[in-house]
Amino acid sequence: MSPGYPDAVRTGGQGVERRRRTWGQRLVLLCGSGASLALLASAAGLGYILRKYERLPRVELSGVLDDQTEGGEPQNYLLVGVDSAANLPSGDPARFGRDPTLHSDTIMILRIDPKSRRAALLSIPRDTLLPIPPANNLRRINIAIEQGGAPLLIRTIRENFGIKINHYVQVDFASFKGLVDAIDGVTVYFPHPARDSQTGLTITSPGCHALNSSQALAYVRSRHYQQQINGRWRSDNLADIGRIARQQDFIRRALSRAIDRGARNPGTLDQLIDVALSGITVDNRLTAGDIFDLGTRFRSFKPDSLQTYSLEGTPGIYNGASILHLVEGPKTDATLAIFRGGDTTGKLTPAGVRLTVRNGTGVMNQGAEAARALRDAGFGALVSGDEPGGGSDGTVVRYPPGQAAAADLVARWLEGGAKLEEAPRARGIEVVTGTDWHGVRSEAAPSSTTTTAETLPEPTSTTTRPESTTDTGSTSTSLDLGAFAC
Repeated sequence: MSPGYPDAVRTGGQGVERRRRTWGQRLVLLCGSGASLALLASAAGLGYILRKYERLPRVELSGVLDDQTEGGEPQNYLLVGVDSAANLPSGDPARFGRDPTLHSDTIMILRIDPKSRRAALLSIPRDTLLPIPPANNLRRINIAIEQGGAPLLIRTIRENFGIKINHYVQVDFASFKGLVDAIDGVTVYFPHPARDSQTGLTITSPGCHALNSSQALAYVRSRHYQQQINGRWRSDNLADIGRIARQQDFIRRALSRAIDRGARNPGTLDQLIDVALSGITVDNRLTAGDIFDLGTRFRSFKPDSLQTYSLEGTPGIYNGASILHLVEGPKTDATLAIFRGGDTTGKLTPAGVRLTVRNGTGVMNQGAEAARALRDAGFGALVSGDEPGGGSDGTVVRYPPGQAAAADLVARWLEGGAKLEEAPRARGIEVVTGTDWHGVRSEAAPSSTTTTAETLPEPTSTTTRPESTTDTGSTSTSLDLGAFAC
């Protein structure tokens, strides 16, 4: 049973009945860990999964998760590594000084597109300052799971980022270590000797190092990372951002290691599955058929093709605590659009666009009806009352800089179209109805502008930035993690 949900988690299967496939297919074994470890392994078949599946701990999230998608449609998995050592042995170093309160140590969203066989991973820094519902007091996002468990964390992500969550995966320290043990460790490249006195990480020489489970946990949890450069220990002052880069690199390496070990060693595969099914908590809607179907579609998935993204933040202090202020702008909007509803190649869809509707004509309930029609078309639309001073004769779609393509898409769904109007101070896209308002089309009209595609943000890079040459004992560099295959 997973810590933190004494009343909600139960063991047992529900709805395990569908999608029988041929034997010898691959299984997406799990998608979360203390570092959001994503592992792929081959499996003997659906019958094998069904026998194991009854042991899978699950959390009841009925009415919390977004609606199930049709088979083959993209889905979002919320991957949470919880800051809990409850299931570790009493002498394990990770238990020392641990706060018994449950926190989300790592928060990631994995978007899986079965049709294109693409996957994208978004990391949300745990220190990101956000309004936490229902009171909307500003707190760090990792406090949400402490205050209201998985349901509140899901609601916080949905209301702040407009991202739907279809499934939930939670892993604690013990499960992470068990998974690393099952694949006999993960080899990681270190450009310099490294350490973290908080987690116990100690790397005495540069190069490739095979990390055992304790070392791997210390590495992926490190937020006080230091490197020995030119004889001096220098701190990576990127803190949570630097840790995210290390975690995402670790995921790719662990994926490759798991595929290699699991595909060649049935005993290793069985151990991986036993660890996953006994120590990883998932939502009650995730069935063995779902897992097996994903494994079938992704049987040839290559870890290096996993696209990784991270929300950017600027450091600050709020109520005496270190926080990150979310960096807003076109790059962040384009990144979020991928996980809101665009596919992993960046194609913009209505599901990837959030907007508000203002009644610009004064016609009774026009704003509410317009918002409802736009939601029916797939947009994330809310009504925002009447337009101050009344609207113009024509319907207008206002948009902030960098969202011209999203505004164009909205206009193409409107009967009669709309005037596009860039508004530098706008916080998001706004539709203001005019006297020419005739409702929403059944499908989008062809684009008549050249602004038909946002620039897709580059996936998170782990290449080296120029290191600081000042003698301050700190750097603001990201590590050169991906340059060496080890």
